[in-house]
Amino acid sequence: MNKIINSILIILFFGLVACESAEDLSNKLDHQVPECKSLTLSSNGQKVIVNDSIVNLLLWGVVPQINLETVVLPTITVKAGVTIEISVEISDNVGLKTAGLSYSSWLFSKYINFANPEGDIPLNPSSYTFTAQVEVPENAIATPWLENYYFNDGSLMKITQSYHKLELTVVDVNMNVRTTPIYVKVE
Repeated sequence: MNKIINSILIILFFGLVACESAEDLSNKLDHQVPECKSLTLSSNGQKVIVNDSIVNLLLWGVVPQINLETVVLPTITVKAGVTIEISVEISDNVGLKTAGLSYSSWLFSKYINFANPEGDIPLNPSSYTFTAQVEVPENAIATPWLENYYFNDGSLMKITQSYHKLELTVVDVNMNVRTTPIYVKVE
């Protein structure tokens, strides 16, 4: 019985010590996620700059309102086989740790580790312009396809998808994560 009471007290003690209090939060510990803004997409003479306010809305994703709704997103339309230039200004109030852009359907991935940089990449910068050249494969899907969209409550909605979604994931030195979708349409 004594061991059980001691175990419970130890668990409670560590539980109380490990949690952040309102005082900790007010002492300005970093809980701010990195920012991703000034998104620029260019290819074959087209250049689209996605407005910062729209980029913030896209951070949460786009939720269709009705089944089989076609959602229009700010992006460029490219042909299969071309190269897309992507440029995003990323920043954080404390410092950046990593940034990665990926899209598994096109077997594309680019990763930067600011905590252990190579070449001319700075160590934990507060802002950085992330650039990538993404080659659209010849067999990229060009016609709209049906895709399942799952809500947090587990309900399902079918949407007509016309955009390939690349994901830029930025992590700051305090492990706050921001994922930004970058949409591309292939014709």
